[in-house]
Amino acid sequence: MKSEKNQASIISPFSIVLALSLFCFLMAVFNLIGEGQSAGDSILQSLNFWKDGFFSLLDFTMQMMMILVFGYAIAIFKPIHAYLRKISKIPSSALSAILFTGSITMVAGLLNWGFGLIIGALLARFVYLAMVEKGVKINPALLGASGYLGMAVWHGGLSASAPLKVAEEGHFLASQIGTVSVSETLFTSFNMAMTGGLILVFLVTLIFLSRKDYPYLKPTYSHPLRPIPQGEIGNLARWTGLVILLVFGLQFLKLDALGLGFLNLNLVNFLLFGITLFLYKNLKSFTEATTEGIKSSVDIFIQFPFYAGILGLVTYSGLLESVSLFFLETTSQAFFPVLTLFSAAIVNLLVPSGGGQWAVQGPVIMEVGKSLGLDSGKLIMVFSYGDQISNLLQPFWALPLLAITGLNARDLLKYTSWLFLMGTLFLAFSVYIFF
Repeated sequence: MKSEKNQASIISPFSIVLALSLFCFLMAVFNLIGEGQSAGDSILQSLNFWKDGFFSLLDFTMQMMMILVFGYAIAIFKPIHAYLRKISKIPSSALSAILFTGSITMVAGLLNWGFGLIIGALLARFVYLAMVEKGVKINPALLGASGYLGMAVWHGGLSASAPLKVAEEGHFLASQIGTVSVSETLFTSFNMAMTGGLILVFLVTLIFLSRKDYPYLKPTYSHPLRPIPQGEIGNLARWTGLVILLVFGLQFLKLDALGLGFLNLNLVNFLLFGITLFLYKNLKSFTEATTEGIKSSVDIFIQFPFYAGILGLVTYSGLLESVSLFFLETTSQAFFPVLTLFSAAIVNLLVPSGGGQWAVQGPVIMEVGKSLGLDSGKLIMVFSYGDQISNLLQPFWALPLLAITGLNARDLLKYTSWLFLMGTLFLAFSVYIFF
């Protein structure tokens, strides 16, 4: 038992990013040596490249933390918490409970990935308890898997880190691809068809999984659910939130000129900030709720500088250019989108963050795509699909859900692995045919 605990402490998301940093450092050193530099100079230069890149994504780090913090704070708002308890009693059968949980979770995930993650976890727990009260036999692990599906569709929705990042003026890839508005990524018929089709595939897969005879487990609840009520005294937070929402609403005056192209990560966070302030009414309750959310964002705070360091290594050392040339020589215009999908899914297992992963992979994907004459907007979305689908195999983001539902990762993976397989087959086929 002790050795298992020690092993679990060694294999963590933070240890993975450290290992990935070391790997990229060695690759950068070998690349410099291959260009004729001495081993000593190559090592020193690579260390400086890593250092120079380490804090290059501070704005991106803050953006991703805020998206999770506000999504979490909204999900634990007491009226929303109570409403989830109420609607959890709607399903009358095990199948309807699973489809109900999965559908609401995916819609919530498309609105905000942090919101969807917590909403899905709470629904999975509340629906299970409601079914037990009704005497309906239901598998909590399958219910938990359906409550995790928001993380498998989120990158096609309104909190998508890669599409929203490239929509900003002066983003870190602006010199390569310019500004790519959401009207070219999220709000395209391509994304709507792909995301809608993926949701349908997941729902059909849930129907088939509900018929499989897996052992029924009893969850062990160790995570206390503490909904935070609206403040009773003072309205400063509410009035501040209202001002923010009004200012956000003024952005829609740009619709005629830009469509929804004005939307980016900063504006999404601006909206979430206003909503959260408005809901909690006073600053004490708002601070309490966001403090809970900040606890869930610690991993982003710690790990993103290392992803930025990796970006510095691969960019400044010339490794990015070397990798781009390799792909240019070994792939084709028809096959590269599928390769992008699978590479994003694989790298996500090592870099469990859509934002951090985009910082590492985005430059290579965009450079090769540009050279092959591929549509940048579509390619960004293909990367997004690959990143999100392997979340079903990645326990990093499932940790809050596991704590809330009382499940363990092994039982959850029995079902999410099937959802991953069916979703990946759909995405690969669709990307190859329709890109």
